[in-house]
Amino acid sequence: MNGQILFITDGSPSADAAGETAIRLAREMKMPLKAVFILDEGWKYLLGDEWINTSSTRMKFFHWFEYELKNHAETVLNEFAKKAKDQNVKVEVGIKIGKTEKVITKLTVEKPTTFLILPNPHATTPAAAAGLRFNLNRLAKKVTCQIILGPGQ
Repeated sequence: MNGQILFITDGSPSADAAGETAIRLAREMKMPLKAVFILDEGWKYLLGDEWINTSSTRMKFFHWFEYELKNHAETVLNEFAKKAKDQNVKVEVGIKIGKTEKVITKLTVEKPTTFLILPNPHATTPAAAAGLRFNLNRLAKKVTCQIILGPGQ
């Protein structure tokens, strides 16, 4: 098969299980694997309450929050890359910022994608606690590759 396996993670248990599927497919089908953590740009539009009513305080909070989000994403991706390496699977990792569905669609177009592997958007807490949000029906209309979801629970 031509194309890559694109795995989108949020660090949730559903994403971890989906990641195992991505690694197994990449190993068995000898396909390139790319893992991406998407930071939804929506957090930048949070409005502060009285406790962050000054511009300076708000900006400090946003810088701290962005740093923590990126740290979390890097940790999740590094753990996934180690799991893949342990199974002799090479993986390219990356962090993207934007609207989840737009980022996924763009990634599947930039490099031909055979399989798109996602955490289950209907997973119950704590599986969906990490917060990757997307509408599966809309996304399925925008991508041409096969979509594989992680478990729902």
